[in-house]
Amino acid sequence: MSSAAVILLVDDEPTSRHLMAALLSDMGYVVTSAASGDEALRFLSSKQACDVLFSDVVMPGMSGVELARRSQEARPGLPTVLMTGKAEGWRTTLAEGAIAMSKPVNRERLANVLLDVLGTPPLR
Repeated sequence: MSSAAVILLVDDEPTSRHLMAALLSDMGYVVTSAASGDEALRFLSSKQACDVLFSDVVMPGMSGVELARRSQEARPGLPTVLMTGKAEGWRTTLAEGAIAMSKPVNRERLANVLLDVLGTPPLR
């Protein structure tokens, strides 16, 4: 049996972050949550495992797009999925080489995006 992929989930909105973390965990992923870009960068600068960065685009302070850019300094090649509900978020996300995922997120689309990113299906 393969081990579960580790996802760093970043969202400044606590309810959204907890719901997404619960969904990802239910799908069989190991989830580490961060409430800000700065918190996420501290995690990425550690030696903790991380297979995917999954972040909201619109956050106070550091946006998800800036986080995606800066995460590549800490972890070159780390796959990044950015969630957005705005058209301008899509354009910026794609320009940064990240995968854009529209809000609201559902389990099927989330599974498909993570399958594309990781190359393996979720454990559940």
